[in-house]
Amino acid sequence: MRKSYAIIAIFSIILCVAAKDKVEFSGIYGTFNEKYKSFDNAFSQQFKDKNDIWLVLGNRGAMNYYRDRFSKNWIFWDDYSSSDSLGISGDFFNLKNWKEVSRLLPKKVNYIAADFNDLVNYPKRNNLIKASKNILNSKGIFCVEDIYDNRKKQFQHFTDKDFEQLSEDFDIKYSYWDGYISSLPYTSDQSANKRSDIFKGLEMMILRLAAANSEEKKKMLPCITFKLYVRSLFVNNDLIGKLVRDIADSTQLRKLIRIYEEDLEKEKQINELIDKEKKEIESLKKDIDNFSRMIKLSGGVKKGLESISKNIESVYRKYLTSDLRKDSFSIQSKMSKFMNKTNNNSEDLQKQLDEKKNMLVISERNFSILQNRLEVIRSYIKDSVDKILKYNDEIFFRFEGDKYLKSYMSYKKEKLEDIISDSKDSDDEFWSEYDSFWNSVSNTEVLATELEKSWSPDILIQNTIPLEKIKTDAERKISDTSKIVILFIKK
Repeated sequence: MRKSYAIIAIFSIILCVAAKDKVEFSGIYGTFNEKYKSFDNAFSQQFKDKNDIWLVLGNRGAMNYYRDRFSKNWIFWDDYSSSDSLGISGDFFNLKNWKEVSRLLPKKVNYIAADFNDLVNYPKRNNLIKASKNILNSKGIFCVEDIYDNRKKQFQHFTDKDFEQLSEDFDIKYSYWDGYISSLPYTSDQSANKRSDIFKGLEMMILRLAAANSEEKKKMLPCITFKLYVRSLFVNNDLIGKLVRDIADSTQLRKLIRIYEEDLEKEKQINELIDKEKKEIESLKKDIDNFSRMIKLSGGVKKGLESISKNIESVYRKYLTSDLRKDSFSIQSKMSKFMNKTNNNSEDLQKQLDEKKNMLVISERNFSILQNRLEVIRSYIKDSVDKILKYNDEIFFRFEGDKYLKSYMSYKKEKLEDIISDSKDSDDEFWSEYDSFWNSVSNTEVLATELEKSWSPDILIQNTIPLEKIKTDAERKISDTSKIVILFIKK
């Protein structure tokens, strides 16, 4: 009996050791600064007075090299997280690891940002999003991007079936990616997070703050810094005008303007060629008319001479002496020579007339070709004008639908030449600041830096839009695609 108990005890010890080894070698472990005794100690120090805990998937834990808004709210989870910051090392694509992380974390998180490029193409993506329930608190958000096709009116990666499946555990909401409201802190693919797009989002937020009253500012940005709050009270009209120009301007707009101006130059060149061809046609027609008259006149002279010649021969044959007849033959010979010369001249005139007519045919054909080219270029110009105006409308359509931005609708330019002028002014201002001798920090950059420090997931929730609006907006967009942030909110 005792022997049986001993065997059971030994077996139990083996199981406990095996279980312990499984936890230790699961591939998940916490990283933290060596000044702390343990992961729990580092965690409690960082989040002792905070309820907001934000987890980043697919970030090494290093500071984003061009973003300075990573705060102490962040935890990083990647294959090999940096030991300089609070984080988790291990494969987050392994679903079993999510349970391990739920045991590792002393508190649940309320926001997860996922690397767009890694996650959307992952075959078991939906299972991974579902697994996030283990570490999200109630109403916690799992946030990921996708591309929305404005022509097909569907997402590139998420289908209706995906949303139906995920809606069992999450409320699903959407937000337009604008570089600030929905700026996710991933760093794996920097090209997906362009500096210009981020700055536009920051500029739009500055405009919102400038239009909001004190209470609205704090509601808009629950984590607003005191410096940003004060500076947002003193945003002047000159800065507002500059910000609106910057937001309305873009690489896409400048490309449309460049194509438009190139086609205008082509139209000018074709018109010059058409004018030249017109003059050539008019000149040829005059030449043809002149040659035709000369040939007609030459024909009349020839007939008259032939008649005179016949009369002379007939008259003098009967009545003139032989000596006079000889003179008559001499006169007739001279007239014959003159008539031959006239015939030669007529043939030469006809030849020149035929050449002019051939040249006219070629010129008229060239004129027709040029006219067709002009019509094509003008259709291109019209298309470019329509696209520029539509793009401008698309930008300010967003202003119009925003509670705070709609107060800046008066800055919208309606005329084509004004839109182009504003775009060029915006580009000139950018390079002027960029090439500044003293490289001074602009007021916009100061506000932007404070905005980065003031970011929180609450901003996403405040700026969600229905899927139906995305579908409706798609009809008015000049771009074939839009970047959309999808929020999976734990039920």
